[in-house]
Amino acid sequence: MITKQLIQRRTARLTGLVAVLALTAGLTAGPVSADGSDTYVALGDSFAAGQGASPYADACLRSAQGYPALLDAEPSVSLLASKACTGATTSVVRETQLASLDKKVDLVTVTAGGNDLDAIGALVTCTQDSAEACANALGQKAYILQQATNNPAASPFFQGLLAMLREIQAKAPHADIYVTGYPLLFESGVDQMFETVNGLTLQLNQVIDSAVTTAASDKARSRSGARVHYVDVSQAFAGHGIGSAQPWIVGPPPACVSSATCGTETEIFHPTATGYSQGYAKSIKAALGR
Repeated sequence: MITKQLIQRRTARLTGLVAVLALTAGLTAGPVSADGSDTYVALGDSFAAGQGASPYADACLRSAQGYPALLDAEPSVSLLASKACTGATTSVVRETQLASLDKKVDLVTVTAGGNDLDAIGALVTCTQDSAEACANALGQKAYILQQATNNPAASPFFQGLLAMLREIQAKAPHADIYVTGYPLLFESGVDQMFETVNGLTLQLNQVIDSAVTTAASDKARSRSGARVHYVDVSQAFAGHGIGSAQPWIVGPPPACVSSATCGTETEIFHPTATGYSQGYAKSIKAALGR
């Protein structure tokens, strides 16, 4: 007959054996929130905060219609902190947004890099200043991206992206990190300047993807650190740029009038609420397999 004391002794031995095996294999218990869902931290710039989809919760222009809040609505995700903030560069992300990261974080999303390039600033120049000023502004961005593509080791832009990703990996070593690109803001075939901007956005996304690939290969070589993945959102936004019949981007007048997607100067060139739900959140959920 198996006594209660015998069961307790065997259970204790089994528990001890599991602990020894875990230590021997270098394992740690996976971080789990109180309800068993993935603990999630959102990082990045205005596109991660939800700018463009008012109302806003704070000076960072975080919106309940931004993709962090939409992912938090998933039963398997529990948002610990959304640190994304309008205007954030990769260095600002490193300096001000990483305090919530630790070994207990399962999931991190980040959208950043556009402000390092001052992409929105160039767009504002193109809508407000002369054609020559627009061409000069876009030419400067093209030079930065070309350098990042041809010689990433010597590119401050590329190295800024990579440093941010490596620091996120180090601070959240058990997390899956999903790094998004940016949508093409304009509908194809509408205007040559729009085509130029879309081309630069594609190149920006390629540079971000390349930085993600480099960070992922670092992890593979060291066998430590968080896994990092690139999420393309441009395909989800296809057919919904400024100038389309159903744009998911807040546009400047007069391009926004017919579709009733005009916004304030703060909101232009950012996704609408539909853009965040059907573009960003949907793309990230697909990458997560959800």
